Amino acid sequence: MSAHRAREQDRLLGNWRAERDNAALYAALARLERDPRHRATYQELAEAEGRHAAFWDGRLRAAGYALPAFRPSGRVRILILLARYLGVGFVVPSVIAREMRERDDYVAQADALGAGLPAEEHGHAAALRVREHAGLGNNLRAAVLGANDGLASNFCLMMGVAGARVPVSIVLLTGIAGLLSGACSMALGEWLSVTNARELALSQLDRALGAPGPDAAHASVASAGDAVSAAGISFLLFALGAVVPLLPFLLLPAGLRIAGSIALSAAALFLLGLATSLFNARSAWYSGLRQTLFGAAAALVTYAAGRTFAALAGGG
Repeated sequence: MSAHRAREQDRLLGNWRAERDNAALYAALARLERDPRHRATYQELAEAEGRHAAFWDGRLRAAGYALPAFRPSGRVRILILLARYLGVGFVVPSVIAREMRERDDYVAQADALGAGLPAEEHGHAAALRVREHAGLGNNLRAAVLGANDGLASNFCLMMGVAGARVPVSIVLLTGIAGLLSGACSMALGEWLSVTNARELALSQLDRALGAPGPDAAHASVASAGDAVSAAGISFLLFALGAVVPLLPFLLLPAGLRIAGSIALSAAALFLLGLATSLFNARSAWYSGLRQTLFGAAAALVTYAAGRTFAALAGGG
């Protein structure tokens, strides 16, 4: 088989598998969805993706390629599992991201463009965005990012101090201070953001309606959220991430603490990267490795800064 023919076969098979994956996912979401209106939407999307798969099926057969047995990908199986136990709305942002990724891929393919597939994929994403409980998945994305902020910032801070060759107790103290200061800063920032949003909404509502007093129960005000709750969640998420590089210093012998902190932080970065793959339409391995490499690179920079400072200060 020529290189060109092999590439064409890979393209057609990749499109066929992607559409079969989508059809299987939407069919599962339709079975799991409790709201009849949303269930009908997922069923319609499953049928549409089935038609897309049939299009690529025809292209493959016309080119003389054999169709393999279909098995849903690991990503689809994970999404179905999450939808079953955490709710359909939990996975909606991931599905939207995938639809937009496929739209972009199809734009560069003449046969897909001629069949109108990019526009249809865009329409699928638009249909999903109107869901009322899609915010659940967005909340998960915010949670992952909050925990990642705590992990990356405290890991880098502790490695910077460790690079200066200070006693292990100083590195531990730095990590504790980094956790508390970072979590408090995140909580304060979130509290100010929500409070300002509520005050702005109240001010605009008063001017628009000529109300004699503030109406905190109005939808435009309530949608800003509760400042205390938002602050507490931000504190908790940052602290959960920031405690990871600290744990080896609390549990391991002195000689293993730094190495253990590096290993545990790298593992946690990889797991957070895996979680982000649910929202960015990238492969799990790509997202996990990217997160780990970027976090490790940042920690290496701060470690080198610590070593440079120690050398300049005459500490070793």
